[in-house]
Amino acid sequence: MNTSERPADFSPAGDARALKARSASGAAITMAAQAARFVLQFGSQVTLARLLLPTDFGLIAMVAPLIAAALLLTDLGLSQATVQRATINQSELSSLFWLNVAIGTALALLTVIAAPLVTRFYATPALLWIVIAMASSLLLSSLAAQHLAILNRRMQFSAIAAIEFGSLVLSVMIGLAAALAGFGTWSLVMMQLGNGCAVLVLAWTFSRWRPSRPHIDRDAFHLIRFGGAVTGYNLLGYLITNLDNILIGARFGAGSLGIYDRAYKLMFQPLWQMTAPAARVAVPLLSRLAADDREYRDSYLTMLGLILIVTTPGILCAILFAHPLIRLLLGERWIAAAPIFAWLGVCALTLQLRQAASWLFVSQGRAREQLKWGGIGSLSIVIAYAIGIFWGPEGVAIGAALASGFVQIPLMWWAVTRSGPISRADALRLLGPLAAATIVSAMLLGLVARIPFGNSLAGLLLAIVLAYALFLATMAAFPSGRQLMRRAGGLRRLRRRP
Repeated sequence: MNTSERPADFSPAGDARALKARSASGAAITMAAQAARFVLQFGSQVTLARLLLPTDFGLIAMVAPLIAAALLLTDLGLSQATVQRATINQSELSSLFWLNVAIGTALALLTVIAAPLVTRFYATPALLWIVIAMASSLLLSSLAAQHLAILNRRMQFSAIAAIEFGSLVLSVMIGLAAALAGFGTWSLVMMQLGNGCAVLVLAWTFSRWRPSRPHIDRDAFHLIRFGGAVTGYNLLGYLITNLDNILIGARFGAGSLGIYDRAYKLMFQPLWQMTAPAARVAVPLLSRLAADDREYRDSYLTMLGLILIVTTPGILCAILFAHPLIRLLLGERWIAAAPIFAWLGVCALTLQLRQAASWLFVSQGRAREQLKWGGIGSLSIVIAYAIGIFWGPEGVAIGAALASGFVQIPLMWWAVTRSGPISRADALRLLGPLAAATIVSAMLLGLVARIPFGNSLAGLLLAIVLAYALFLATMAAFPSGRQLMRRAGGLRRLRRRP
């Protein structure tokens, strides 16, 4: 059967309540899957850190910025365009698929050609074949991008969770087996390529969508323009999350970069796992609710508030107990990562706010505004990197934390609340109690951190429980904090009646 003749049915059906119920149910399913992913991924990272050397991780971190930039260009924001668009037909979707594949193939070839230049830049010949091997991940990603976007648009979150968990299980098995067999850096390469292959196979299987014959429909160009603006903003995000690796690797070598990279991954990978359910739900849900200001506002503020409640106490513990945490998880030879880890935690406190501002820009079709104001904020972080590098990897982390908290985040929120359903008053009512709870919890945890019992596993677990208890108690002292908790109960009831 010709796929172009199949009926186009790429959107979820239902009114605002039904969509919110599906989102709540999807978020719960994704959260459960993310919990399992977190345990598996965190455990594998700790195990690999004990099996491999800092230099092994440093070599991969040197290649990562090039591959990350190419992946952004491969997608070109077309996945977001598929999710955000009110209606999309088979011809447009197939056009986006073939455009993804064409760009991915071209960038894979360019990456292979650029491999000698990368080795020369870092003065590290061992990178040559690593770059060439990693280039294949670009083609794998381009072949799966639109199939994942279709699942996201349909709000089939259980299928996405199954894809992510299944691919992670396979990649961890490959990575650990290769590390135990003595493959060193190549065990990390095989781990990433195994993940890409698994995602591709599972995405095609679950989406049950097949592209039409190769073509680029003229009607798809309006989606390409939207995707281009989103990609511009994503490239800014790439710049501020990878320029630090480039600077540290070029100035201090693979060993120092490996230590910085482990601190970065240990801080942000668990955070990404915890925030993924809301991040995946947010754009498709808000895009469908764009015509209903009240539903849009309630859904957005509830999602953002819950994310901050779930993540902030844990981040505070990571900052204040950085040294015993690194020593316990990675071992004494990684202790130099502890101060870097703590400052990256300060940066992580504001990371969710940047991501949440992006949900508003994209779901409201304001991608050009996001690019403009995000660009100005990103420039401040680039300047901070350039200054902080003179104080080593820790200086880079300090610069990122200060520039993000005092320039980038305030600027983006000032811009995104100038228009749209979310006003500055709405943001202040939500963030006020959360800021108070953060300050109170940090002060009391700082006193607890001076007690020697925090150096043990039992002490760290007790500190985490105390952090969440203090945070929730402070939130409950504010009317808006209690209202947010009631909203969370409303989402649970919705999930029971999808």
